[in-house]
Amino acid sequence: MKTVEEIVAAVEKLNTDQFIRFRQKLDRLEEKMWKAVLKRTTAEMKRKGITDSIIDRLVMRRRREHRR
Repeated sequence: MKTVEEIVAAVEKLNTDQFIRFRQKLDRLEEKMWKAVLKRTTAEMKRKGITDSIIDRLVMRRRREHRR
């Protein structure tokens, strides 16, 4: 497996078009990973019975407590 430093060194050698293609592929990979985390988190919250309205109430309570 290549190290991060080796990957960065290789990317630095890319021309502009290749770099843009690399960046687009990296962006798609990041989005895919983010969606997987979101899916797991959503399922966990659903299992625990935590809704958006519950989260909103907790955030608002936290904000009010922080102001004191």
